[in-house]
Amino acid sequence: MEQEKLNEIIASHGLWLQDKGGKRADLHEADLKGAILCHADLRYADLCHADLRYANLRHANLRYANLRHADLEVADLNGANLDRAKLEGAILCHAYLRGAILPMGVYQIVGAGSCNRCTTYDTINDQVVCGCWHDGAGNHLDSFTLRVESIYGPNGEKPNSVYYAEYMAAISFFKAVKELKND
Repeated sequence: MEQEKLNEIIASHGLWLQDKGGKRADLHEADLKGAILCHADLRYADLCHADLRYANLRHANLRYANLRHADLEVADLNGANLDRAKLEGAILCHAYLRGAILPMGVYQIVGAGSCNRCTTYDTINDQVVCGCWHDGAGNHLDSFTLRVESIYGPNGEKPNSVYYAEYMAAISFFKAVKELKND
């Protein structure tokens, strides 16, 4: 989608949010790859199945937005507000989530591991986002655990007791919150 058309939709959505006419943003299945949406107010917008790969969503307000099955791979969501956003089936691989306000069921550990970045766990989709790691099978917590053991564990490729302990502590936390969510 052309940036100019996207800006028009966002402006109309802003009017709709203020009850001044306009129209709710309907961007489901939209090709928004690489779109510039920083600081955009997309509360309640429909972005279901949208392609948001490489999109700039820094400080965007996505509260209550429908992001079901959206592809946010490598999207910049630094400082974005995702509170109460619907993320079922969303792909968050390699997304930048530092400082983002996350919806219930999504947790972050900041400053741990080999790159001292965020490790994010989405209990809704059983998906881990951590640095450049991607297992091709959905980044599930069990796959992430095996990856950490195979790289930083005592018998791993690059044994490192500090990284191993940090990641395993994060994994323990993620497992505990997942269990709480399932109760």
